[in-house]
Amino acid sequence: MCIENHELYEAAFNFITHPANERVLFGVMKRLNVRVHDTYYEDVISEGRIIYAAVYVEYVTAKHEFDAEKLRRYAYQRLYWRLLDYLRNHTRSSNHQTPLTDAMIAYLPDPQTAGSVETSDLFTRIALICDVADRRLLSLLMQSELNMSQIARQLGVSRPTLYKRRRILAAKLAHYLPDLRQ
Repeated sequence: MCIENHELYEAAFNFITHPANERVLFGVMKRLNVRVHDTYYEDVISEGRIIYAAVYVEYVTAKHEFDAEKLRRYAYQRLYWRLLDYLRNHTRSSNHQTPLTDAMIAYLPDPQTAGSVETSDLFTRIALICDVADRRLLSLLMQSELNMSQIARQLGVSRPTLYKRRRILAAKLAHYLPDLRQ
């Protein structure tokens, strides 16, 4: 049984690495807005391939047949939902931090430490408000050596779209962080 299972997984990985079948995974990633420049891009590809192989094995053992086109359609939906869960869990675990209170900051011995902790707390609050695309845009906007054209090129959008996204982000931050409006 173990040898058959090994052969089945080997066939699964041969199937999913074929260019015609690999498009399914990259199509799902495109639908989920996972881009090459994202920090978790390689992780999503690896996780997607593992899920794709498991879906292949599940499909072949349940159906006792092999129809590549039906398998691709089935795999697309399964990959979409399982990668969506993976991305949600990944985002949730990376954003799970408790904001600091003023009382906690008052007990810090060094005033410079208090300033850096307040800055860190601000970025934590911003991370809870923004999605991945907004956080990426904000980090690029904060890099002083980049101009708007370079940022637009990196994000793969036009400059007018970038200005619009910046306005929307500023409005979102002003709405959710009213203590920053001064």
